[in-house]
Amino acid sequence: MKRDLDLVRKILIYFEEKEDDQMERDIELEGYESSLINYHLLIMDEAGLLRCERSYSKATPDRVIKVYPFSLTWKGHEFLSAAKNEGLWNKAKSISMKQAGILSFELLKELLVSLAKDQAGIHNG
Repeated sequence: MKRDLDLVRKILIYFEEKEDDQMERDIELEGYESSLINYHLLIMDEAGLLRCERSYSKATPDRVIKVYPFSLTWKGHEFLSAAKNEGLWNKAKSISMKQAGILSFELLKELLVSLAKDQAGIHNG
């Protein structure tokens, strides 16, 4: 499966908008199959973006087979703070693809922070 950073952003927004930190068993997002959402929840847990309960394989005890997320981590909040603005999000994705030819999480995060600083009139130096 391929990582979809738009889906990552939508999942982060979903959890930020929740009224409580109750565990979610099944998340439905329009236009996305549950298997793709579940895959992204797993990799977002691995990346430290979400706080989750983990379900482990009986055959391979170290293998996480499903996660049940309940809230964002500090890292998840930090990324979403930069990614929440739709205009900045689209601009950062466009720059990343145009100049680097890739859409990596870390590059996108750096671009988002840089664009947000520019928009706020904050300059390094």
